[in-house]
Amino acid sequence: MPMNQSMNHLAEQAPLHSAPPPVDAGPARPPAFLASVATIFGGQIASALVALMIEVLCSRILGPEGRGQIALCAMVTALGTMLGGLGGEIPIILWSAKARDRVSHWLPAVFLWGFLGAAAASELWLLSYRLWHPVFLRGVTPKLAVFVAIAIPANIFFNDLIAVLTGFERFRLRAAIAFSTQVAELISVVALMAFVSRSAVAAVAGMLVGLLAGGVIAFAALSSAIARRWNLTRASENLLLALSLGVRGQLGNLATFFTYRLDVFVVNFFLGPADVGIYALGVVVAEALWQVPQAAAVALFPRTARTEAAGSAEFTCAVSRHVLLIASLIGVVLAIVAPILIPLIFGTRFRPAIAVVWWILPGTVALSLGKLMSAAIAARGKPEYSSVFALVALAVTVLLDFLLIPRMGIRGAALASSVAYFVDSLLLAAKLRRLLAVRWSDLLIIKRSDLVLYRRFWTRYKHHLQFATSPGITEGN
Repeated sequence: MPMNQSMNHLAEQAPLHSAPPPVDAGPARPPAFLASVATIFGGQIASALVALMIEVLCSRILGPEGRGQIALCAMVTALGTMLGGLGGEIPIILWSAKARDRVSHWLPAVFLWGFLGAAAASELWLLSYRLWHPVFLRGVTPKLAVFVAIAIPANIFFNDLIAVLTGFERFRLRAAIAFSTQVAELISVVALMAFVSRSAVAAVAGMLVGLLAGGVIAFAALSSAIARRWNLTRASENLLLALSLGVRGQLGNLATFFTYRLDVFVVNFFLGPADVGIYALGVVVAEALWQVPQAAAVALFPRTARTEAAGSAEFTCAVSRHVLLIASLIGVVLAIVAPILIPLIFGTRFRPAIAVVWWILPGTVALSLGKLMSAAIAARGKPEYSSVFALVALAVTVLLDFLLIPRMGIRGAALASSVAYFVDSLLLAAKLRRLLAVRWSDLLIIKRSDLVLYRRFWTRYKHHLQFATSPGITEGN
């Protein structure tokens, strides 16, 4: 997400000086960080549980090949969303956090680029599919291609609306909308697979219907903040700045996307959709541990952008240590339970995904910290480093994918990703350490003082549990 040297300078350079009457942009006082993380994490877990139901349903009914078709469609949609979105989420979050009472000055500019980019990306995908039928996309049928073309703009505008909520730090509403979208997807998938056809086409169509429903809900929730008093004159002055911020940032995001997901296309090229389905499931299981760092990164980005001038190095280090500890513990648990849960939940046909989980988990744990550090670096006005490091990791991914997948199959893809994740995370950690001028131990090693936080949470939990299980005791006694 490359931008200029300082987000503060960028915000000052934007012609946002005379503010209109305030809009309903969210709470006047931003929420506490831990409360924000808890809200985001709770929403992610609720959404993840519903997503798991969809995953189990599709895996059980469609098997590895159908699951592979869905994964390929998801990857193409994600790529089209990144290309067409033009990085609109970056200026939205930054400017929402810094100038939340001047939405009408810049949001129309971002939405205009989003509309143009969405149209271009969908058309580019359809033209590419019709004129070029690459082997790495086998399994994507013409009907699936059409649904992907519709899903690209739907994803772009949904993500932009969610970015507004992130910048406003309205995390509770953000979580509620994400959960409602997942529920709508589950209902739609069940209905279409039950009454239309048990196919990947029905599953992808159901997910699209749920996404569109979520977009309507998000727009309705934000209508008072974004749908009135648009200052088109001011917005026109921000057109080029919005595009510059977004595109420079999206270059790094694209590199990161291919670092994470290139292996899906390479597996499909060498092995086919069935292996893609098994591999994608293993990746999904391993990436479950990203729930905590993603929640922390989402909350940390606007907070750091808002408080950078006040100094936040010690706070960032503390969050980094806790995230690494929690991700490591979750990784150990996943490695132990994967051999039991994967065949039990998804079926014995997906048993080879166990090896994928084991090979990719070390890198996934490392990247859990890398995600947080990338957000911390970007919020300090230097996201270009994340882009450069992502390009390095992408080079590692390309080299190892073509070296290992023909020899090791899906286990080679997992190993290649694990190594690339390690490289990316190590580079991010080195840069953040230099930016904060701290020691490695400050970033990575949990301190005795940090454990006080866990002791405090445990004491509070026991206190609430005592009153919950003892009706005769009241808070006042």
